[in-house]
Amino acid sequence: MWQEIIATVFFIGRFRYAPGTVGTLAGVPLVYVFAVKWWLVLMVAVILYLLGVWASNYVIEMRKEKDPEDIVIDEVVGYFLSYAFVEPTLKTLLVGFLTFRLLDIVKPYPISLFEKLPNGHGVMADDVVAGIMNSFLLFFLFH
Repeated sequence: MWQEIIATVFFIGRFRYAPGTVGTLAGVPLVYVFAVKWWLVLMVAVILYLLGVWASNYVIEMRKEKDPEDIVIDEVVGYFLSYAFVEPTLKTLLVGFLTFRLLDIVKPYPISLFEKLPNGHGVMADDVVAGIMNSFLLFFLFH
C-alpha cells in the first residue's frame, strides 16, 4: 500500500489526463521548500530516488507492466533536480516545467539510454537524467 502511495505521489498519478504533467506539478511545492542549496537538492533527490525505485519495483511486479503510467514519483524527482543550480522563481518554475516536460517526453540522447535499465531504476533514472540536463539548461538560461 505505501509503495503505491509513494509511486503515484498520493494517487496524483491516477489523474485521468496527462498524469506525467500533473505529477510534475506535484514537484513544485517540493522545489519551494527544499531547493535552497544544491547539496540539499541532491540529498533529498537521492532519498526520493531510492524510495521511488523501491515503490516502482513493487508496482511493476504487482501489475506486470514495465512502466505503469500512474507512477509519477520519477517526474517529481526529475523536476526537483532541475533546481539544483537556480533559484525557484515564478519565471524559472515555468520555464523549468516546460523544458523538463519536453525532455521527459522527447527523451533525447542520453536520456533514452536510462529508461532501458531494469525495473524501478528504468522508471526513475531517465527522469533523473532529464532533470540533471534541465538543471544545466536552466543555469545557462538564468545565470
